[in-house]
Order: sequence, then C-alpha cells, then structure tokens
Amino acid sequence: MTNAAPDPGPTVDVDVAARRARSAVRRAQPGNDLAETLDLVDQMTAMTRSQEQISRAIERLTGLRLGEMQALRAVAEGADHPRAVARRTGQADAAARATCDGLVGRGLLARHHHPLSRGGRPRLIHVTETGRVALEQAEALHVRLFDAVVDSLEVGSDQMRDTVRRIADALDPAHFGARRPELAPALLTDGS
Repeated sequence: MTNAAPDPGPTVDVDVAARRARSAVRRAQPGNDLAETLDLVDQMTAMTRSQEQISRAIERLTGLRLGEMQALRAVAEGADHPRAVARRTGQADAAARATCDGLVGRGLLARHHHPLSRGGRPRLIHVTETGRVALEQAEALHVRLFDAVVDSLEVGSDQMRDTVRRIADALDPAHFGARRPELAPALLTDGS
C-alpha cells in the first residue's frame, strides 16, 4: 500500500486560460454584418447604463448602495457569514466583510453566535427587522422603476422579455460554445 496522493488530474492555470480566450477573441473574424453587431453593442451598453441609473436612483432614495442591497439579499436568502455573502455576491472576502460590518453598524444586520459556539465573538450574521424592511422597500422601488420604464416603451413587454431571454440564452457558454467554440472560453467566469 502506498501513501501517494491521488492524481489531482489536469490543472488549468487561470491566467493561461484567460490569455488563450483573449487571443481567440482577437483572432475571431466578425460576423457578416459588423455594423448591426456594433449597433447592438451600443444598445446593450445603453441598457446597462439605464440599469445603473435605476440603481443610483434606488441608492438615493434608500441610502443603500448596490453592494449593500446584494449583501442584504444574500443574508436574507441564507448566507450567514461574510464569506458566504462574498460567494453569493461576487465580492472579495474583505469587501463583503466591510459591507457586512457597515450594515451591522447601521442596524440592518446583526451578529449572533453559532449554536455550537462556546464564547468568543459572534461571527454569524442575520437580517434585522429594520434590514428586512429596508430590503423590501429597495426591491419594491426597483420593481416600480422598471415598471415605469416598461410602461414608457412602445414595444410590448412580452416582446422585450423574449428578446432579453434570447440574448441571455445566446450568451450561455454551452449554447455559444457550440456555435463559436474558439470564443466560448471568453464567456466562462472562472477562465477554464
């Protein structure tokens, strides 16, 4: 019997994978209608700016930054430690810890001990009643602002929803990879 460690299998250097993806994107030939593609990129950029405007409006009205709302939502959905908040929100651990500390300081989150803990500082977090109300208000504002935007559109919301769904499906790495395998790594979030 040997004490050799099991073979971990092939490892992927994230930096190498990212360089390969960038190189594939640079070598890729544009589609048949480059002008239409560039116009779509401009329109999607405008949509992103619109989402950012809505987020800033919610921040002004509630006093909650987007990252704080994401952290509150993550805790409300079961994250009970700043590291878990970081995983759910995509924040760095230190940023999530600072965000959670700020929310605790404002009374929107509170700390508690793990049930099996014996003393020491409380390390787990939960949403307070004030935090729950603030999150519900922010989410309601978000819905109302988007509803106002959709109401102002000439195109029907069903058509817009269908278009957004088709774009999301087209950007899914599995779908995109089947059509443009050389570019699929560029859409993978972990670089593999």
